[in-house]
Amino acid sequence: MRTMRLWLLVGLVLLLGSPPAQARVGDPLQVFTEGPVMNQLALNPQGQMALSGELSGRTLYRFVSEDGVITVDVVVRGGLIEQLVMYLPRDERRGFQVSMFLQDAVGSVIGAQKGMLAFRAAVVNGGETYLTFAGYTMRFTPLDRAMLRVLITR
Repeated sequence: MRTMRLWLLVGLVLLLGSPPAQARVGDPLQVFTEGPVMNQLALNPQGQMALSGELSGRTLYRFVSEDGVITVDVVVRGGLIEQLVMYLPRDERRGFQVSMFLQDAVGSVIGAQKGMLAFRAAVVNGGETYLTFAGYTMRFTPLDRAMLRVLITR
């Protein structure tokens, strides 16, 4: 019993002591570009583009990993992040990168763990899955046999 209490206390301290998420939907773009995901995924800016049509008034910022395998698009409206989109190989071994992305995007380790269940289902079953957590929607869409899109919105 004493050991269990100690582990609960350690878990609580780690949870409360962890830094806040850096780039949730609704935060300024600068929070994303200066946040940990840029380094964790080795992302480099690849440019920006004003969107038109139904998406007018928004700007898409593209970031690509150093190895060229992962692409992250950040859709910004009025200086604030509206959507975070990640494109990566449809492979369960990419779960580590997806987990980091989700944790940063929804601001929660628990949310990221729940999102990982939907990620694995999309990879294994080859169909779209989604999950809502704390007002965020995490959508996992296989684009073809090789690629998967992860979309985070509010």
